[in-house]
Amino acid sequence: MFNEKVEPQGWLTFAQNSDTVNYVNQAYLLALSIKRTCAINKFAVVVDTESAKTITPKQRKVFNYVIEVPRQENPFALECSALQLTPFKETFKLESDMIVPRSLDHWWAGCRHNDVILTSNVRDYQGNVSNSRYYRKFFDANSLVDIYNGFMYIRYSHASLDFFALARNILENWQHVSNAILDYNVYDIPDTDVIFGIAAALWDGGGYNVGGTSAAQSKLTYPTFTHMKGAVNGWKPNIDWRNAVPWTLTKDYSLIVGGYAQQYPFHYFQKDFCTPELIQRYER
Repeated sequence: MFNEKVEPQGWLTFAQNSDTVNYVNQAYLLALSIKRTCAINKFAVVVDTESAKTITPKQRKVFNYVIEVPRQENPFALECSALQLTPFKETFKLESDMIVPRSLDHWWAGCRHNDVILTSNVRDYQGNVSNSRYYRKFFDANSLVDIYNGFMYIRYSHASLDFFALARNILENWQHVSNAILDYNVYDIPDTDVIFGIAAALWDGGGYNVGGTSAAQSKLTYPTFTHMKGAVNGWKPNIDWRNAVPWTLTKDYSLIVGGYAQQYPFHYFQKDFCTPELIQRYER
């Protein structure tokens, strides 16, 4: 799997539908939000062949690239191939259950001094960097780099190729890797936060950065995103955030949550936030 890099910049997400979640619809909502807010808005979605059959003609007009791959038993394996699959020389990779409520065009210039930039902190709905460690106990126990795979910058280069090769190697040899380097393991199959966290700890390529680990990156406050998991926002861990704060989408597509206009990519987390009604708002 290797796509020619035919575009200078663009956005990438993955959508493999399950029995309960239509990830293609989530990718469509994400793409619509990017088209609304960003001038640099070419969008690619990676789908398995079955999920591709659910893409409507209307959605195909919004997706600039639909990249079909065989269905994966472990969908995390595809994320480790993001660099191979993206059609862009520079890529913002997001999880599908997000929307972009403000332009991020200015992020490109800051990010391109690096080969890979991984998100190392997330924010609550008020815009504060979260200090909660509730979901990070595995990282703390193993002294891993704190990685959130919801948003990532990738520049096509030899260094980034090496980084993703290492990530795939970690996934494919998980039992050996976990036995060799981890003090504490609860994963039979690691998620992408864990895979990229270990890759960041092991890689000595010098071309990746995590939130301020180089002079080029130290002045940047991005990439980051708003994460609506309960404990990140100071609530009970399993709460549905919509039961804790009100939200609205204004006529000019500002997303207001609990009285705060959202400034960062918004990881809504609750899959049923992506409704036909919300999609129709963005389509208009």
